Amino acid sequence: MKTKIPFANRCAWLCVLVLGISCVITYRLVELQVVDSGNHGRLAADELIEKERIPAQRGVIMDRNEEILTNNIQNAELVANRYHLRELTAVVDGLAYNQVSHTMQWAQTKDDAERRKMLAKKRAELLENARRRMTPEEKAALRRQMGTADAKTNRLLEYDPEVCAYYYQLHDQLVAELLFPYLCHVEDGEDDNASHGKRYMTREDIIERIAQTATEKYNREAEKKGEPTRSFRNQIILAKGFNLDTAEKIKETLRKAHVRGIMVQSNPKRSYVMPEMLCHVLGYVDHENRGMSGVEEYFQSYLAGVDGMREYRHNARGQVLPNEDDRYLAPKDGLSLRLTIDMRLQAICEQELDRGMSHYRAKRGCMIVVDPHTGDILAMVSRPSFNLNTKDLITPNGTFKRGTVKDAKGNPVTGDFNFACQTRYEPGSTFKVIAATTAIDKHIMRIDTPVNCSPFSVGFGSKPINDGRFNYGTQPLYCVLKKSSNPGAARIALACKWPNYKKYLQRYGLDKPVGVDLPSGGACLLADGNNIVNFSRIAYGYSVSVSPLHMAMVYATIANDGVRMKPRLIDKIIAADGSVYDECKPQEVCRVMTSETARDLRRALRSVTESSGQSGRGTATAAAIPGFLIGGKTGTAKKVKEKGGYYEGLYTVSFAGLLPVDNPQLVVMTVIDEPHPTDCNPGGGTVAAPIFRQAAERFINVLNIQPSDPEAYERYRVSKDRTAQQASSSTP
Repeated sequence: MKTKIPFANRCAWLCVLVLGISCVITYRLVELQVVDSGNHGRLAADELIEKERIPAQRGVIMDRNEEILTNNIQNAELVANRYHLRELTAVVDGLAYNQVSHTMQWAQTKDDAERRKMLAKKRAELLENARRRMTPEEKAALRRQMGTADAKTNRLLEYDPEVCAYYYQLHDQLVAELLFPYLCHVEDGEDDNASHGKRYMTREDIIERIAQTATEKYNREAEKKGEPTRSFRNQIILAKGFNLDTAEKIKETLRKAHVRGIMVQSNPKRSYVMPEMLCHVLGYVDHENRGMSGVEEYFQSYLAGVDGMREYRHNARGQVLPNEDDRYLAPKDGLSLRLTIDMRLQAICEQELDRGMSHYRAKRGCMIVVDPHTGDILAMVSRPSFNLNTKDLITPNGTFKRGTVKDAKGNPVTGDFNFACQTRYEPGSTFKVIAATTAIDKHIMRIDTPVNCSPFSVGFGSKPINDGRFNYGTQPLYCVLKKSSNPGAARIALACKWPNYKKYLQRYGLDKPVGVDLPSGGACLLADGNNIVNFSRIAYGYSVSVSPLHMAMVYATIANDGVRMKPRLIDKIIAADGSVYDECKPQEVCRVMTSETARDLRRALRSVTESSGQSGRGTATAAAIPGFLIGGKTGTAKKVKEKGGYYEGLYTVSFAGLLPVDNPQLVVMTVIDEPHPTDCNPGGGTVAAPIFRQAAERFINVLNIQPSDPEAYERYRVSKDRTAQQASSSTP
């Protein structure tokens, strides 16, 4: 009995010991496979798998005649992965090859297998030299001191930080030596501005980019003080803009040198065929090929496509391993856009607006051409503008580097602001058609109903509404538009009452954003029309702020027999294989007025450009073209001060033109901000209307629009050509 008890005890203790060891092993397995699987998985993946991004081709943008407006230039960029450049097992590959390849034994050995053995031996020597000489107890104490058990902690426990830092320094110098011949003249990868051009990179520049020495120095000082450290950038763009041949040479150089962590990846660069035209509509992309303005930004998800990816698997020595598990994901190219823009009309608008703004010394302006029957935007020009490729600011006074021109408040003027869509201005007399529409369509008045246009006051203490030094007395309704009478427009609106007037504001879409596929400024701003003083001022275009595109669509509605169309900028979205992904058909929004009302309004707008008839000359005779029936409306409004009131001598002038008015094919909205003419008073009829006329005469020739009186138009052309010849012959 005495001999059995000790044996049983020993068995029990042995079972407890085996159970304890099993528990420890199980705990460690759970920790490795579950708790800490992320850290170890990432470390293993980083060591064995290298991913290469295959950029998708960005979709092209073309005009309605399929004239290509954008290009994708194939080039490459050099990217440093700092994680790999600070991973010891990757760094020693390049260092080992650099050391053994310069030895006499390497030169004498021609056998590849023998050379691989030499390289493996040197690599093992470098790793062994970097190992930390610590006992298991010291490692355990250091791990408890560090706390976390991530990949960085594991490296610190395995290798000496000082030796690692020395290796990293040597490797950075090696990388700089290899890349220097290719980086002597490259685009600066750190600058997002495409206008920076070229610059010279030294070996020290390359090392600084990779090592981020300033951040390293700051972190060392912060750790001593116990302050938070700064994070490093893992993806470092060393240079970009390489052609594909140079990129292949760099890849081969890095491969032969066994250098890992430097990637040469394809980077298509966006280029614009006509960089100084249509800039606000097209917009531009940043250094990552991401849309930043215009349709480039608005349709980013369509244009960008989806990048592909290729994976390479490496062994511990950095050698590529053929593996059936290697993944290749083909890129999906972006969709292309066909705009409604006609570059022939766009070029005319750009030239005539620039010429007019220069002549009248204006600060800002825009021209918009709309097909009233479809809502297609055929041209859209805003000033100031910019160069799409260089981002340089373009003004009537010249071209300037981005950021060098400041406004009165000291803010940089970039030219990005789309005056046609994003600005808000008081439209002045172009807004009078709203009152006329309400009165005629509601049968409150007829087109020839007499209207008292004499000055009058609304409300106690308010300033009289007048037409300056003119008093037009009683005029038929259409002559209120012809002579642009403020008292007449106010009396028409007051006769209609605010609820009726507001209904037509809403039908015209002025209470909502304009609905174009571009960044815009939202709905119009109106004073409270329930206040009779405000209402009377709204009637002739004050106490209301609109965008030029809003007003263009108002007149397009009149030209389209009273049917309002949604402004359309995208004609089709086309897939990479040429098939139509989405056909963006014209959209009818609503009927604003009867076709009879629209015809009456066009008759009134025609009288605005006539130099005879009842009440004499209209306000826009400078827009008339002999042989054609031109309609339109002028607008002149004082500039509003930020703190209330109006500036004296500063105006925003405009002209909305219908070409031709009897069968409108085009509606052209011209807005000029702060003109300073030397030969006339600033007004819609003296500044904006002549610009419209110059552009309209060229539209007629491009689109082959037929005149209503061919003989009169032919006489006009002959007379104009003769005058031009005389002027050219008299010029020295």
